[in-house]
Amino acid sequence: MVNTMTTTDKKKEENSMKTIYKAAQVIRKSIATFTKERNVLQVSSDITDVSAELYTMIHWIMVGPAEKLETEKRTRVVDRATLTVSQYIMYGFKSSAQVKYKPSSESASFRSPHARENPQVLGLALTIHHDTRNKKLMNLLNAHGYSVSHGRALLMETGKSGSMEMSASGPL
Repeated sequence: MVNTMTTTDKKKEENSMKTIYKAAQVIRKSIATFTKERNVLQVSSDITDVSAELYTMIHWIMVGPAEKLETEKRTRVVDRATLTVSQYIMYGFKSSAQVKYKPSSESASFRSPHARENPQVLGLALTIHHDTRNKKLMNLLNAHGYSVSHGRALLMETGKSGSMEMSASGPL
């Protein structure tokens, strides 16, 4: 296969990549500095659980600059998907220090991101634990980044994870 890209096309692609990189830097900074008061564990999630810049970028990727779709139901579906993807990105985010750290062994992984736990990963873990009590399933979901670990869910459930209170203010 012959590469038929012209010099102009290559320059446009390079400029596009630079723009994406700059946007990623802005979003990484917004995630790194994002804080939310967490004295009550909420089992429902909303837009305040994620960085506004991240949420906006994911929303634009999904549907472009449109704020509302043709129907309210379609808008809710896109908003929920945007929030879900945004929460998973925030939960999986690695700080610059984590990225630069040189572990002593190849098998070393990242520490659990307690600071960026959100209703999505907490709610799923607590629901699975409550319904199944299946440690293997919970650890599988945790290994793939979908929820907190079985041990963390136990701490949350027994109230030994700090001074957080449980509050169910709506559906998951």
